[in-house]
Amino acid sequence: MGTRAESVKPGDLGPDDLALWRTWHMAGHGLDSPFLSPGFALAIARVRPHCEVAVFEDDQGIAGFLPFERHGSGVARAIGLSVSDCQGVVHRPGVRLSPADMLEAASLSVFEFDHLLAAQIPEDGRDAIRVGSPVMDLGQGYAAYRDARRALTKSAIGSVERKDRKLGREHGELRLEYGSRDPAMLRLMMTWKSAHYRRTGASDRFTWPWVKQLVEESFEQSFEETGREYGGLLSVLYAGDTPVAVEFGLRSATVYERWFGSYDADAFGQYSPGLVMLLRFAQAAAADGLTTIDLGKGGEPYKEFFASSHIPLAEGWMSRPSVRSALYRAWHAPPRAARAFVKSHPELRRRARETRDSINRVRRYGFGADR
Repeated sequence: MGTRAESVKPGDLGPDDLALWRTWHMAGHGLDSPFLSPGFALAIARVRPHCEVAVFEDDQGIAGFLPFERHGSGVARAIGLSVSDCQGVVHRPGVRLSPADMLEAASLSVFEFDHLLAAQIPEDGRDAIRVGSPVMDLGQGYAAYRDARRALTKSAIGSVERKDRKLGREHGELRLEYGSRDPAMLRLMMTWKSAHYRRTGASDRFTWPWVKQLVEESFEQSFEETGREYGGLLSVLYAGDTPVAVEFGLRSATVYERWFGSYDADAFGQYSPGLVMLLRFAQAAAADGLTTIDLGKGGEPYKEFFASSHIPLAEGWMSRPSVRSALYRAWHAPPRAARAFVKSHPELRRRARETRDSINRVRRYGFGADR
């Protein structure tokens, strides 16, 4: 008998099911991101409708879990799409499963994703493009990470450390509060981040009620209360008594996912406070037993400077033959192909960014701002 799947609500999973999911998640094997934990799926289910979990079974019993959100007729998306930086099936060691395996069982035609583990793409995954998510490897401690990166990018590390010292000299001794429990600092981060979204013309995710609720509830949920599988981690960089930068991410026992962070751009932008905080945070995270910091996919140059390696991911969709999947392809394939083409050509990507920034300056300051 082959693999089969049934779909259930996350809250309907029993204690034994959740324990099995946690065991496979915490065992590592590339499945230890907090976004792959049952805690994250349950958190999303509290703020989003139509969340389900495909439970895979084979001759040996339960083989894996895949959380997803059902959208419209026959279409599913990875759970938390647009705020989840790692997606996929959490499965029994030695088992190879793909989201494609659950489409027919769950009466679905299309499964959409933007951070799917690339190893779970079917061999004929023509509608998926592979990308990499840069990560900092702290498995041997921060000193070993720093030495390895300085050997390759000495100027980048040195530049941030000089700005660290300058910021401290000019504005007061720097200190990082790792694991802050101050809700006022969480609200400050959201205020700064919303301002950043407005400056850049990006959609402000904190105007989405479900995202704001998810962040607040994740902050309130203790990492220890979840059995050390999932929890929010807030950290604040101070110069003297003044908050300079605030970051909120999700963690498992070994992996930290940078999620939302920002800083006082008007007062401290010249010091690159986000990078100063990143290196100080990495020291504290390594001391706390975290072995990986996921910087998140994207083309920002600093990520390549500080990344030790990349996690292979994929974005796109997978489908089974149906009228619904044919319509989905006709609607989504052309714009996606255009975006992929621009991303794969650095000069076009640079010009697209310049155009975006020019439009944003006009939005903020009015016509003539670009002259």
